[in-house]
Amino acid sequence: MKRKKRKGLFLSLFLTFIIISGCSSSSTVINEEEVRVRFATYVPVTSPVYKHLAEPWMERVVELTDGKVEFNTYPGEQLGKAHDMLKLTRDGVIDIGLFPANYFPEYMPITSALTGFPSLNTSSYQGTVAYNELLKIDNEMIQRDFNNNRIVPIMGHVSPTYDIWTIEKEVRVPADLKGIKIRTAGGITNEYFSHFAAVPVTISHTETYEALEKGIIDAANYSSVGVDASGTKDLLGHATFPHIGTAIHALVVNERIWNRIPEDVQEAMLQAADEIIEDSGRIYDEETEVFNQLFADEGGKIIELSEEEEQQWDEAAAEFIKTWISNNDDKGIPYQEVLDQYRQLLEKVE
Repeated sequence: MKRKKRKGLFLSLFLTFIIISGCSSSSTVINEEEVRVRFATYVPVTSPVYKHLAEPWMERVVELTDGKVEFNTYPGEQLGKAHDMLKLTRDGVIDIGLFPANYFPEYMPITSALTGFPSLNTSSYQGTVAYNELLKIDNEMIQRDFNNNRIVPIMGHVSPTYDIWTIEKEVRVPADLKGIKIRTAGGITNEYFSHFAAVPVTISHTETYEALEKGIIDAANYSSVGVDASGTKDLLGHATFPHIGTAIHALVVNERIWNRIPEDVQEAMLQAADEIIEDSGRIYDEETEVFNQLFADEGGKIIELSEEEEQQWDEAAAEFIKTWISNNDDKGIPYQEVLDQYRQLLEKVE
């Protein structure tokens, strides 16, 4: 009996040692010789966001600092759910976070609005380059979306455009949206579809396949790579590309942590971001083209819009944005000012 007790005590002490050692090895360390920080995101390592944005950025930071920086990584919601990522980074549970601004309209109102407005960027490359230029302008967006949340923006990534993917119905003009039950990411996009008498249904990425299969929804507002990642390609028959919203991922550092990081490492983090911004957008656009071709080759129909039909979408987008900004003007947030800046930057990238 004593031997069993001793054995149990030894095992308990051993496990405690392992846990303490693990926590110690993953704790934040910042000094002139070493920077060890916690990086967390909601996406798994297999996600394009991780493969084309997070991983290349971290690898380049390590290279630029000759190994001075070490990232302890927590992908796949290991430290918290997607909708908690901003709060966890702000409160210092996470040193560096990567999350979509779409999920935080209350805390990131301007960036969230840019994600929901239709007919802005036409590609991931264009949107990503323009948005990162916008981050360099000392505007109200920086104050409200970042400074107020005690986070420092390193870079942003704009996804390929979100479009309309349906099971059966062809959608050629905004009037065709009437009555369609469509999966959305929520926020302003819901208001857009409601404006045209569609029925927006906010469900998670992982729930979309089952919702389509069971007839809970008729369509999905997804990017092409989103359809691919969700595994819903075989359930969808038609695609229309009027560019209704996007996703903007923000890679940010907790403000307190940023102020402790040596200046040379700060510069390396910003330089690494500048170096990968364009490629991250191009890769997404290339994957979009490949997927769209595969969708068509396997029997899916990509609807070619006439000039008149495209004009209807453009007019609908302009009408919606104007109405939305007017309805939200009393909040004291300069949506129109930042939107104008963003549009000018988008035009330069074209």
